[in-house]
Amino acid sequence: MNAIDTFRNASDADLSRWTKRVALIVVLVFFGFIAFYAADRWRPAAPSIVDQQVAALEQAVRDNPNDIVTRGRLADAYVEKHRFEDAVAQYDIIIAAGVELEPAHMGRASAMLGLNRLDEAAADFQAVVDIAAPGEMANVDLTLEAAYYGLGSIALQQARPADAIAFLEKALAIKRSDADAEYLLGRALILNGQIDDAITVLRAAVVFVPVGWSEPYVALAEAYTGAGDAAHAAWASAMASLATGDAAAAEAALLGLRDGPAALDAAIGLGLLHETRGDNADAAEWYEQALVLDPDNNAARLGLNRVGPMATDAAGAN
Repeated sequence: MNAIDTFRNASDADLSRWTKRVALIVVLVFFGFIAFYAADRWRPAAPSIVDQQVAALEQAVRDNPNDIVTRGRLADAYVEKHRFEDAVAQYDIIIAAGVELEPAHMGRASAMLGLNRLDEAAADFQAVVDIAAPGEMANVDLTLEAAYYGLGSIALQQARPADAIAFLEKALAIKRSDADAEYLLGRALILNGQIDDAITVLRAAVVFVPVGWSEPYVALAEAYTGAGDAAHAAWASAMASLATGDAAAAEAALLGLRDGPAALDAAIGLGLLHETRGDNADAAEWYEQALVLDPDNNAARLGLNRVGPMATDAAGAN
């Protein structure tokens, strides 16, 4: 009996079984092809550039354990990868060797901060101060400035505002334009009860970074509230809103301050708000209003220079 006769004489049950078998074979062949294709095309993900660099540095240190420079680079790479314990181990070896002490102490301080071991981080920052402060270039030494900043930040975290003030003032004596140090100093002054000094320092911080950074404005609002100056506290809160992206709330609050004791700051704030929107003509009008209130105001002059005379001319033409 040939195959055709076999199928003709097969029962419905037999045909059903054959159909299921054929379907199963088709499915298995299909998935087998998919598996083969995937295996043929799959390639393991390449390590990231940083991982490749770490691996290369690890091998270089194994090949030459006495190469302190390479070991330092490996320790720095571990910090970048948040492998803080591994970084500390490498910095320990460098420091024990008695070479490259200043960068090794700075690096180990960063790793200790990552591990939240504040006292040990402070000890490393102090070691940098002991090395660098007697130097002839101490007054312009940015590594020394960073060490003072680190000590000030730790003191503030440990609720020692007076110590924080002393360290941060030394940092700012080296780099006056360090807005981060200004901000931390302002917070320390608030905690130390020196509200007027805090306002002065925090206002200096927002001069360096007038938009996009809410923390100094939040601290300013706290300081002005402590000083009993509700208008300027409202201005600082509005600027904090602008910095966090809530331009609508900031604009409403600043417009409400146009005729009060914070009118000058409100006008400059509105200028900044429109400048961030790209509305240079409107920004120029607000900066000009600020200059009417205070012809010598540097923030308003700088703002008007940024948006340029073309913005003012365009506004007049309209």
